[in-house]
Amino acid sequence: MAISVTEILGTDSLSGSRLVINDNFNILASEINAIEVYFNPTAGTITNLNDVKTESLRVGLSTILLDINASTFDILTNVNMTGNLNLNGGGLVRNDVDPNTINDIFVGPSLNYNIGTSTAPPPYTIVRVGNSNTAALTLNLNDGVIGQEIFFLYTDATTGSVDIIGAVNPLILPGAGGTPTVTLDQKGASVHLLCIDDGTGNGDWYIVGGVGYTIS
Repeated sequence: MAISVTEILGTDSLSGSRLVINDNFNILASEINAIEVYFNPTAGTITNLNDVKTESLRVGLSTILLDINASTFDILTNVNMTGNLNLNGGGLVRNDVDPNTINDIFVGPSLNYNIGTSTAPPPYTIVRVGNSNTAALTLNLNDGVIGQEIFFLYTDATTGSVDIIGAVNPLILPGAGGTPTVTLDQKGASVHLLCIDDGTGNGDWYIVGGVGYTIS
């Protein structure tokens, strides 16, 4: 809402305009106090607004965490949800793909590669694999975060074996004991794993889908 004050002309007497000057200051002070109900300059906060309309919004200073503008809605950090996610009128696009194809060329002569580390879960949801070597390529799958999913997709036009095993804890696979192995050995083969709570707060990898894989 616009505010208005009384203009004091250059020909007006300052002493005679004392009441006008005081009234102007009172008007400005009242409006500033009304604004400071919502804006706290000392704390640098905004609170109690009923409605915000803007063309863009950016959260984060040195590191941008959220960037909304006329063309994009980008969340650039982890999101923790305690309620449901309802998608209406659109699909869920999953494109968290490892930029590298994990094959014998990428891994090198050791034919042994870690997916994730002992202190960090696997970083990608979709891992492309392949192997043109006669010896098996072994992928050591480290523990994931409970609720995490990972897909291994054999995408190379080769037929060498890619063996997936648990790096720390064994995979939980039907009919397998000890330290079981999931093997993919042709283009189009896949396995979908889900990390679930073992009942003590630790996560185990379970097969929940896939095609063309074998268990040993």
